[in-house]
Amino acid sequence: MKKETQVLLKGVLKNSLIAILIFSIVLVFLFLVGLKDNIKVIAIASGIVGSAYILTIRNPNNYFGFYLGILSSILLGIQFYLIDNFELFFVYFFIFIPSQAISIYTWKKGNKQDGLSSELNPSFLSFRNFLIVTACFLLLFIADIFIAREVSHAPQVSLSIQIFSAIFVAASILANILLIKKKTDSWYYWFIFSIAGIILNILYKDYVTVTLFVIYLLINSEAGLMWIKKTPKENYGWLKGK
Repeated sequence: MKKETQVLLKGVLKNSLIAILIFSIVLVFLFLVGLKDNIKVIAIASGIVGSAYILTIRNPNNYFGFYLGILSSILLGIQFYLIDNFELFFVYFFIFIPSQAISIYTWKKGNKQDGLSSELNPSFLSFRNFLIVTACFLLLFIADIFIAREVSHAPQVSLSIQIFSAIFVAASILANILLIKKKTDSWYYWFIFSIAGIILNILYKDYVTVTLFVIYLLINSEAGLMWIKKTPKENYGWLKGK
């Protein structure tokens, strides 16, 4: 086994163990507050794998994290399919998984032989691309609400749920796409995704999933801060008006 592979796999193993520890604590908490009957095995499994994925790609060189991301997306896709949420099933299977597969290719291609450095460094979007991505977010948001109202025919769903569901979907799509080229801006969208997930599940009164998204929020925020620190000053893009 190459030294590069050994280094990266050690990172995966370490972060997987951390994720298991975090969710062991979460499970104890859920039992103590009387929510044990609402716990879904597939949700906990996807939570562990998804957290290990984010913890691993805190290192902008560890493309092995995306294998965990793909597994997490498969589990989440199945979970949403089982509850007839075909919109999120489509998002996870046809947007998340392909984006994560492409990220494996681009990150691996950019890595140097030692597995500790890369020719593809984290960077912020240019000012022009920042405006384009922001416009894409608004278009995806509007499109999702239109689909929910006109295509899915879901008048029984409240406007607040439609709004936060649209924010959730739009942010998750852009976060995945931006990671392909190691754009630090992706973590802003992961942050929005986590906040929207918390609010959306409060509206659904699914407090087990609310707890999971609080964990995602903490992990995504910490990962985002790490990426900002690892982004070279010359790659600050729109933050420097470039």
